[in-house]
Order: sequence, then C-alpha cells, then structure tokens
Amino acid sequence: MSTVSKSPQRSVGFLPVVVAALGVVLLGYGALAFASSPLGGAWLGLAGLCLLLSGVVATPWAADRFDLTPAQQRTTALVFGVGGAALLALFVLVNVASFEGGSSSS
Repeated sequence: MSTVSKSPQRSVGFLPVVVAALGVVLLGYGALAFASSPLGGAWLGLAGLCLLLSGVVATPWAADRFDLTPAQQRTTALVFGVGGAALLALFVLVNVASFEGGSSSS
C-alpha cells in the first residue's frame, strides 16, 4: 500500500530554518548557563524552545502532521516566535538593569 500526498510538496523556506536554528542555539546555551545561573539558564532555554517550536510549526511537515490551515499555522508560529523573542528581550533587559546598579570593587 503506497501513501500519496494530497497536496504538492512545498519547500520549508529559509526563515523557519533560521528561527529553528536560533532556537536550538539558545536552548543549548541555556543548558550550559544553567550550571552557573539556574534561573538564567531556564529563561534562555525557554526562549530557545519557543523559537524552536516557532520554526518547526512553520514547516509543511507540521501543517500536515497537526492538520493546520495556513492561517492557523501562521498564527501558531507567530505566537511562539513573538513569545520567544519577548523572553529573550526581557532576559537581556533584566541582565543589563542588574549590571547597571552594581558597583565595581577594586
């Protein structure tokens, strides 16, 4: 028994691959940072996971696998992407603010 695809094959595209790769990098960096700062590592890992999911959901495989319409696929990828970007921006903002108030000792 052979399986035949109902729709023509679509290419994945450049942006989902880049977003997913950035998510993998952030997820790995969060795992490495977890040893020195558990909260920071978890924060970076969660941002990376959101970006990874955003890139994966934007692929034709995810649309077929989860039976998503193009509008649902765009919305889901956008929600995960904005969430991951917001978590990353907040991480940077909190870390910059925490270093601004500190004083150096000599």
